[in-house]
Amino acid sequence: MQSLSLQESADRNAPPDLASEVARLDALLDERRGELTALQDEMREFKARYTQVVGSRMAELAEVECAIREAEARRLGVEDAGETEAEEADDGDEGLRQSPSSGKTSLRKLFWSVARLFHPDHATNEKEARRRHTVMAEASRAYREGDVESLSTLLGDEGLQSFCATAHASDEPEDLASRLINLKEELRTIEFGLKRIRQDGMHRLKLAAEEETRYGRDMLKAMAERINRQIVKARHRLEHLS
Repeated sequence: MQSLSLQESADRNAPPDLASEVARLDALLDERRGELTALQDEMREFKARYTQVVGSRMAELAEVECAIREAEARRLGVEDAGETEAEEADDGDEGLRQSPSSGKTSLRKLFWSVARLFHPDHATNEKEARRRHTVMAEASRAYREGDVESLSTLLGDEGLQSFCATAHASDEPEDLASRLINLKEELRTIEFGLKRIRQDGMHRLKLAAEEETRYGRDMLKAMAERINRQIVKARHRLEHLS
């Protein structure tokens, strides 16, 4: 009879609870992957509807309010209303008033800083590459959605950096103990993505909108109608200032 390999022997002699824990985590990881994918799809759909129904109205309101500030500045005899507004922005809301181009540049720099740490090309073997792919998928999503907070969190997460840098010899078989460690690490990354989405303000807004839908109310439409009323009032005010 052919002798067992070292791995087969170790796995056969492993405690039964170790094998069952590996199977449990394997199933849980598949479940969490599906949960993350579904949640990401739901958020993309909701954000698209929010932008269409509410975001466009908010942009119009912001434009009218900017015109009102400029008109008020002219009445007060301020020669350069734009300069005054920029000075006010520096007092506390600079991040929100930066130009789109500068904001995009900062986001791009942050993304590439994350990529330098986690890109799969830096992996030493296939297992590490898979882990890095998981992290980079989250970084790519954050970049697409302008999510600076998530990119900053990825960049500063020393645990994830250690997780991705852990080397595993590709020519060595994976025993149950190593498999258990890898499953836990992969699960941690997936759950990080789930936690980040659920803590996002847009996700809370989505939950509130879904709750309103159960009562036959369209929360986003109601928000848009409120903003429309604000736009009408703002335009009337602008007419009086002109």
